[in-house]
Amino acid sequence: MQMISWSTTVLLTFLVTCLPAALFAADAGSSPAMQILERKDLPGGLVREKLRLPGFDPDEAVPAIAIHPASGGPFPVAICLHSFRGAKENLEGWCRDLAARGIFAITIDAHLHGERTIAGIFHGDNIASLGGEYSIWVHQTSIARTVKDIPVILDALARRPDVDASRVAATGVSMGASAAMVLAWREPRVCVVASIVGAVDFWWDVTKTPPGLEQEERKASYGPRLRELVASIDPKPRFGRIPPKALFIASGGRDEFIDIESVRRFVADLEPLYGKDRDRLRFLPFPEAGHGVTEAMWKEAQEWLVRGLEKGPRAAARGEGEADLAAERGHN
Repeated sequence: MQMISWSTTVLLTFLVTCLPAALFAADAGSSPAMQILERKDLPGGLVREKLRLPGFDPDEAVPAIAIHPASGGPFPVAICLHSFRGAKENLEGWCRDLAARGIFAITIDAHLHGERTIAGIFHGDNIASLGGEYSIWVHQTSIARTVKDIPVILDALARRPDVDASRVAATGVSMGASAAMVLAWREPRVCVVASIVGAVDFWWDVTKTPPGLEQEERKASYGPRLRELVASIDPKPRFGRIPPKALFIASGGRDEFIDIESVRRFVADLEPLYGKDRDRLRFLPFPEAGHGVTEAMWKEAQEWLVRGLEKGPRAAARGEGEADLAAERGHN
């Protein structure tokens, strides 16, 4: 990998060790900068940083943990996204694994989660099962707002000399995997995606009903704002925007939350669009697995992320989606 200059390394080390709350400051009038709250050396030549990052809402910072090699770079980025009712700390192990492979790995608290939670937001024993309007609202709002944070976070990370923001991967588990799938169609800088036990057809996921009359009746029973929210992020009607990004999807055959058939159909529809880039799409079912990440799943996903980031984005993929992203930012 390309090395940064000695003088740049010295400057970066000074900032992160001597100024723990230092800002990688933006120019006047640009988006907010990143704060490094804490820096700790880890075994194996790695560094752990506790960060406060700018997000979609300028009044709500995004708490994060980054783990990366202590020297060298610039390094490609992997964003690790946790599950519903989880927190960034759940995926520190993933970040360590990726950082040991030469990646700047970062995990953030999703909207309404971790340090961003609100007391009582997850009330009810069955909220994770979705189906009801309130549980769907919490789940889908968490995805929608978190995904809107990512472009601002990438802008901030791009100012660091140890980060190569032209090579970005997104991975996650369950809700985090669903968020990674939204980034697959929506964020042009994300060129590699690894989704583990996540939804790809959001209406099938939130209603727990396959496409058809019964699903349409369930959708009609929800209020207009909820229908608008789910429709605004659902990857299924936008899967044509994903190729030729490198996409890996792992699903459990005994998943009690996400029907593996919904994933099979999605991949079957997506496959012809990859054409000669078919090797950049992989669906890996685990027939005996449930709604959880097995060691084998993470091993396969990790290899996919590392190989994809080493190769970098396809030239054709760099410009795709940028018009959509500009329109999204203008709308926001």
